[in-house]
Amino acid sequence: MARLTWTRPRAWTAVAGALLVTGVYGLATAPPAGAVTTTVVQGDQAAPGSVSHATCPQGTHLIGGGFDMGNVTVDPSTNTPQPVLLTINAPSAQQADTWLAGATGAGGATAFALCESQ
Repeated sequence: MARLTWTRPRAWTAVAGALLVTGVYGLATAPPAGAVTTTVVQGDQAAPGSVSHATCPQGTHLIGGGFDMGNVTVDPSTNTPQPVLLTINAPSAQQADTWLAGATGAGGATAFALCESQ
């Protein structure tokens, strides 16, 4: 009994699909090793109700960010943490390459920006 294997049409389909994607979107290339540098920038410690700003240095751009709430204060009469409300944790719409963080209650918030350079 002979066994038939038909692989060429699938291979052509895959190659044609890859050529179409490559022609439309270009080749996906990675930068050379060591060419990309990431840096974390810490913003100022904002007082409760204020906003902390962390801005990337010149020659870099913002790729992400976050925050730190600092010390949470505890109500001594009930031994429970005071309520804290995070008011913002996002990139700035007004300042380029800047991450914002703000909170009410406790010790406020500190923004952190993740910056990248090539």
